[in-house]
Amino acid sequence: MDDFLLALGILGLLLVSAAAVWGSVVAWRRAMSSTRTLQIWRGMQRRGLEPADAAGEERAFAAAVRRCTMCSSLDECEHWLAGERDDPGSFCPNATFMENLQRAKQRATVKR
Repeated sequence: MDDFLLALGILGLLLVSAAAVWGSVVAWRRAMSSTRTLQIWRGMQRRGLEPADAAGEERAFAAAVRRCTMCSSLDECEHWLAGERDDPGSFCPNATFMENLQRAKQRATVKR
């Protein structure tokens, strides 16, 4: 009985590992085969932001680009970018990042 449970546990671990590897492969293929511009660039543009507005936030910006590359909300994002949705906060993993950049840009503009 103990051998059966051990074998069952090992099989479960192998299945979980295989699923994780497969998910990574699918995400990598999607990212590498996409000929479209990443939505983060278009999302920043829609909010009046440029990559230069992230100066000093290089690590956070790199993480935001990775999140965008791996995001599963492409359809929702396309609707937002097309102006069919108002708030990306419900689906976009980078909504807070872009909001923070907007606030920092507004503060910098006011100081001038």
